[in-house]
Amino acid sequence: MFGRSGKIALLEKVPLLAGLSRRQLQEIARLADEVDVAAGKRLASVGDVGSELFVIIEGRASARVNRGREVILGPGEFFGEMSLIDGGPRSATVDAATNMRLLVVARREFWELLRVAPPLALTIMKTLSRRVRTAEASHST
Repeated sequence: MFGRSGKIALLEKVPLLAGLSRRQLQEIARLADEVDVAAGKRLASVGDVGSELFVIIEGRASARVNRGREVILGPGEFFGEMSLIDGGPRSATVDAATNMRLLVVARREFWELLRVAPPLALTIMKTLSRRVRTAEASHST
């Protein structure tokens, strides 16, 4: 695990956080926990209540939706935001495909994160929109 300055240096390398100010990155470092996860660990299960957002720093995760479609997520990508936004159940099962380093933001800190770094809200909305369109396209085929 990194100290505060090491954590900020790590955050500066995350594409999701590109363009944020040093002050915003300091706030994110305060709000997010850094977690190392072993390959094979279940991070989220379809239908469970979600209580955190995960941002991948290192490693890869396998996300599977009910229809069996699998997506590999890598550094800079995130998951868990839908449950935080709408309070609904998780829409995918996500497992660590490799050893991973994650930033984890709990529900309460998620809303604070969007307040201190408004550009993240736009990125999250764009990603949600893309995921819905992809799901709709695969459902209609």
